[in-house]
Amino acid sequence: MIKTHKFNTRWWGKPNGIVTDHGFFHLPEQERARHLEPFEWVEFRMPLENAPVALASIHRSGFFQVDTQINYRLGLKNLSNPPSLAELDIEFADETPFEITADAVKSFDHERFFRLPGITPERANQRYALWSAEHIPNHPTTSLRILYKGQVEGWYLADDTAEAGLNLTLGMLSKNSSISGLLVFLKAYHAFAGRGYRMGWASFSVNNTAVHNIYVAVGAHFLSPVGYWLWLRD
Repeated sequence: MIKTHKFNTRWWGKPNGIVTDHGFFHLPEQERARHLEPFEWVEFRMPLENAPVALASIHRSGFFQVDTQINYRLGLKNLSNPPSLAELDIEFADETPFEITADAVKSFDHERFFRLPGITPERANQRYALWSAEHIPNHPTTSLRILYKGQVEGWYLADDTAEAGLNLTLGMLSKNSSISGLLVFLKAYHAFAGRGYRMGWASFSVNNTAVHNIYVAVGAHFLSPVGYWLWLRD
């Protein structure tokens, strides 16, 4: 009912889990405690449309809500193309290999893991640097960086193995970025469209108003939200 979250365990340095069966929340207290015992913290996700009937049991099990993610779909063809995009350059990892270091990324202000004890912006950025190091070699044709006058302004890493279209997994700004996030994202979407992708999808935190406004501006179609809960060891 709970499995090890291998990536979070590598990042945090202690065992972390994720609930895979919401029947866990209906187990007797002692059995729930037995399942939780091996882990430092455990995550649970569920569509919010299903949550009202389960909230009491989730909270009774010691989990608290840390985020709401809004799913969306985005057509990558026929997006706006302001003249300023022509001043930006794209480098795909299959043509110009690159890495992303934790100290190069603008800190994520709307990160659910900031609820973890001892977390810092630097440690949160290390999570994305570690994830990027694993993702880019596996998806070099859909991992790119955006440059302006030779300076890296941001990155966009996508997953091309999804059946439902391109998974627009993660867009990041450089901490020294001098242009808007909208331009970084638009440039990336045009680049993906140039490689033949017509539809993208992903999710973002409801707390991230700036990103929400970007997706409104590019005409994203919003879908059902998903709640995220955490259990922390005392």
